[in-house]
Amino acid sequence: MKKLLTALGAFALAGVLLFAVSSRSVRELLGYAQATADHTVEGLAEAVPNSIRDKKLQNDIETARGEIIDRRVQLNLANTQIRRMQTEIADLTGAVGRRNTILSDAYPALQEASDDRLTEVSFAGQNWLPVKLGAEVDRLLMEQDRDERQLEIRREALDRLLKSVEEGSAAIAQMESRLLEAENEFQTLVVRREQAHNENELLDLVASAGRTGETAAAQIGSALDNLRTDVESREARNEARRDTGPVGTRQPSQLTQAWSRLDKLKALHNAKQEKLADSEARDSREESATQTTKNAEQTNTEKSDSRDVIIVVKDAQVKKSNAGDKE
Repeated sequence: MKKLLTALGAFALAGVLLFAVSSRSVRELLGYAQATADHTVEGLAEAVPNSIRDKKLQNDIETARGEIIDRRVQLNLANTQIRRMQTEIADLTGAVGRRNTILSDAYPALQEASDDRLTEVSFAGQNWLPVKLGAEVDRLLMEQDRDERQLEIRREALDRLLKSVEEGSAAIAQMESRLLEAENEFQTLVVRREQAHNENELLDLVASAGRTGETAAAQIGSALDNLRTDVESREARNEARRDTGPVGTRQPSQLTQAWSRLDKLKALHNAKQEKLADSEARDSREESATQTTKNAEQTNTEKSDSRDVIIVVKDAQVKKSNAGDKE
């Protein structure tokens, strides 16, 4: 706030100086000053951290809840006043009713005194002079008129107060409902914002998409970029040195020669082993083929022998039948 007031003072002083050296109107300068102040306030509001905004919103909710409590207190006081007015109206109603009974009973006594010109009148268990009874009746009539007017005023006030309390109760119930909805939405939005922030950091961490900022994912991405650039630079420098180096310096080292020698010997050994394996496989196939041929010939021979035996048996049977015929 102090910085804001200082900035506003500086802008106001600048406006006065501009007005002193130019022909601009005061209204135009005030317009510029107001626009500058609004812009400054908007900039400060946008720069406020989320925690401060949340705290302000929480304070606003608490203030609204305090206002609702104050309205509830007022309604309770109004209900107390309603009960007091109802008691007063009941007392006035009873007094007016009793006075009406007394006045209605006073009429026959005064009528009798007027007609018979009596010097004393018996009324309400007492003896009255007609003049005093008339004065007492006049006083009672005045009190009756006053109480009836008060009773009418209090009844009207009671009706207005009851209506006001009813409307106030409905308004407070609506305020409480909206405040509860606002508070629940505030808590939900805070949780959703935190979840969205965490999800954003996780996505940046997984994809390494963020290359700028202060998040861990951004730092990882930036470090990977720097490392990738360093590796590519070193590899390119080594490649350039190999291409541009002298011929004499391109001789392989002893370790390289030893590895090359082993690779050549390994290749020769593998080739020899492959030839031996092919020769053994070929001999095995030839032997297998020869054995298969022998087995096939043996099988054919056995089949031929079995057919000859059958034929011999048939011939023997035939010869035996012929001998029987001869016999």
